[in-house]
Amino acid sequence: MRSRRRPWSPWALLLLVVLSGCADAVGPDPSLDLLDRLNALPGVAAREVEPYYGYPRAFELDITQPVDHDYPQGARFTQRAYLSHAGEELPMVFGTRGYGASRESGSELAGILQANGLYVVHRYFPDARPDPMDWEHLDIRQAASDHHRIVSLLKQLYAGPWVSTGGSKGGMTALFHRRFFPDDVDATVAYVAPLMFSLEDERFVPYVASLGAPEVREAIHGFQRRLLEHRDSLLWRFEAWFPANGWSLSIPAGSTFQGRVTGYEWNFWQRNDFAHTDIPGANEPYDAWIEHLAAVTRLHFRSDWYRDYFSAYIYQAVTQLGGAAIDVSHLQDLLVEEPLTLAQAYGLPEPLPSFDPAAMEDILAWLRTRGERIVYIYGGVDPWTGGAIELPGGIDALRVVQPGADHGVRIADLDDRSLVLTTLGGWLGLDLGSTIPQGVAPGAASREVELAGIRH
Repeated sequence: MRSRRRPWSPWALLLLVVLSGCADAVGPDPSLDLLDRLNALPGVAAREVEPYYGYPRAFELDITQPVDHDYPQGARFTQRAYLSHAGEELPMVFGTRGYGASRESGSELAGILQANGLYVVHRYFPDARPDPMDWEHLDIRQAASDHHRIVSLLKQLYAGPWVSTGGSKGGMTALFHRRFFPDDVDATVAYVAPLMFSLEDERFVPYVASLGAPEVREAIHGFQRRLLEHRDSLLWRFEAWFPANGWSLSIPAGSTFQGRVTGYEWNFWQRNDFAHTDIPGANEPYDAWIEHLAAVTRLHFRSDWYRDYFSAYIYQAVTQLGGAAIDVSHLQDLLVEEPLTLAQAYGLPEPLPSFDPAAMEDILAWLRTRGERIVYIYGGVDPWTGGAIELPGGIDALRVVQPGADHGVRIADLDDRSLVLTTLGGWLGLDLGSTIPQGVAPGAASREVELAGIRH
């Protein structure tokens, strides 16, 4: 994958400037309607859509991007974005979604800032897929370059403060964008964004083992063992769950079932929607066991549709993002299925490239030495917090871990919310007060699809 580190040629940079419209210092005629000005931006096709969350106007944008930003004269693809417009003089919240986006995309931060919102589908996800899918160009620098071009275009219309944000993989994506283009935005709020340094990062094992009281961990592990011990009675029910709920499953049910069972503990804590007393007991019906497993592990994520949807994430995890190690030692004697390869499970080309640890090592080094004006927010019972960044002294950034919060933690949930608002307001030159306002944008964080484990 040497192309990931190709130096930017002067020719490529010149064409990228022309393609992005940065040479047009004036921008579209300000006397035109906003829709016309959006359509006047180079490579942008805009249409007005129904607004959400009290915004007066909203737009769907299709933005032409190079597949390879090193060679912008080459193949291109169309990347979808959604713009919620409140006022051109107001701040812009730039949502670097790690997966998809929709007209309903929003963010807690847009409500706090009473801001515009711009939410972008990540490259190689539906509505941002090149044809053909040239996997070589799915990497963090190419994605950051997509975001840089979009910021450069929209800044011609929105000159107020810009703040990037995202949750989970979207938060990671916001950090990657800052590393490669640190001056595109004035600040970043990254929710629940871990960094991993191998395909099975061992830092997560002791973190997960520390979660919950002993009786909770015992209930979780006991349920996992019961599921595997009663595999023969459960497997046909497990397989039948998919068509019964409108999904299809075309990969072997046995390995899929085993994968969901081994991932149950992680998922239990990640969303923290269930108490250990909700776990079905040994005397409850098998159907109750399957329904609980499906609810906790979001079983539909293993359907054919979602496996296609997640294929780009899996490719990124295998090549650059890494993954978390999961302790299955308490189940080892019951694991009988040979897991599918990731290429088989997600329809990816074989052989997959080797994992490149240098990518995340570079991100971490930059964040710890030059990552200024970044707020990191984590939940105390979220397993992904095992990969939370440790900040050195002297860096103008803020890290908050909220006890008891999970992967959906929001600023509104924080005991230190006033510190976050004061810090962010200071960076932006805004008085944000200490309360969370309502209106203009959703008052709660938009819960993007969370990171999925790379184990199948």
